[in-house]
Amino acid sequence: MTIKIDNQEPNVFPLVEGIDVRDAGRTAEVILATKVEGELVTVTIRLSYGQAATLADLLEPFRKNQ
Repeated sequence: MTIKIDNQEPNVFPLVEGIDVRDAGRTAEVILATKVEGELVTVTIRLSYGQAATLADLLEPFRKNQ
């Protein structure tokens, strides 16, 4: 599945509860906490370090408690 995340609507993740990035060897894992149909769900995305930094920057405006 391909998901495009940008500043256009509708957004796949309407509210990101938290973002974490972890080293996974040669890649990085971006872990998102979001709600889907009212339930907290974690989404793990394995990306290159550059892609992970870009994704985290794109998702930052959607963080809760800004």
